[in-house]
Amino acid sequence: MNTEPANVFETRFQNRLADLISAMEQTVQFLRQNGVSDKVTYAANLAIEELTTNILKYGYDDSAVHEILLRAEILTDHLLLIIEDDGHEFNPLLASEPDIHLPLEQRAVGGLGIHLVRKFAEEVRYERRDCRNRLTVVIRY
Repeated sequence: MNTEPANVFETRFQNRLADLISAMEQTVQFLRQNGVSDKVTYAANLAIEELTTNILKYGYDDSAVHEILLRAEILTDHLLLIIEDDGHEFNPLLASEPDIHLPLEQRAVGGLGIHLVRKFAEEVRYERRDCRNRLTVVIRY
């Protein structure tokens, strides 16, 4: 059980690009207001954008409204991000690593976003619980 003091921001938004942009702006504002460094804020924003954009693009087969949870916790030595959705089961950590050494025109499309998130984050975890995907991203200060 984590008993560290935390400043917490949580929002739920619909699976629309405009709602995602608003949630990202609110999260960045929260991080800046709480003194999180530009480097960590950048990494958090990148993770949120990459992971939630994939949810919007590939998570749903229908045009119904779905709710996505975004939570940011400022802890003593790290930032904890949680993104949760009710889309198709998808563990992005199982995606193969892109070959970044190939010339751009020879690279397969996709996979670079999660690769970047892995590089910026200390840890990325995935779990499927109660028909929901849950990604946890830990970014050290």
